[in-house]
Amino acid sequence: MRIVITILMLSMVLSLCSCGSKKEKPAAPTYDFSQSHIGAVDISGLKLAHGELLSINQNDGTVTIKAKITSNLTNEMTINQNYYNVSALIRNSGFNTCSEIKYWAVADMTSGDESKVIEFTVNKDTIDKIYSGAILDNQISKYVSDLWILPSLQN
Repeated sequence: MRIVITILMLSMVLSLCSCGSKKEKPAAPTYDFSQSHIGAVDISGLKLAHGELLSINQNDGTVTIKAKITSNLTNEMTINQNYYNVSALIRNSGFNTCSEIKYWAVADMTSGDESKVIEFTVNKDTIDKIYSGAILDNQISKYVSDLWILPSLQN
């Protein structure tokens, strides 16, 4: 009987000790691009779902996002990760307040050079639809303008 009570007491103590030991993940910063601003935006603490965020610049409501990505299993997956990046920023970090998003990404090529792999523009109507969930991540390519994809990724 003493063994059972001891085991129960130990399990209760251990469960209580582990309750407070979980560290909460810090929240991603949220931006408000509805305010007039021109220049670089502080990106400390902001992470992309896929790749590295190089810079964000705002020219009034138009925001230019520059990223560096890595290739994925397929060309389509390499391209799609950029749409997922934009969607996550719109839904989670206040980029729904932009009037327009210009996104472009670079990647390291097999030759060792860094080259632009994709560029596109997302207008306010599309931003609002992504934010509301009316446009899914895998559908974003149908709604962007000025789309440019590195020719070798289009195969």
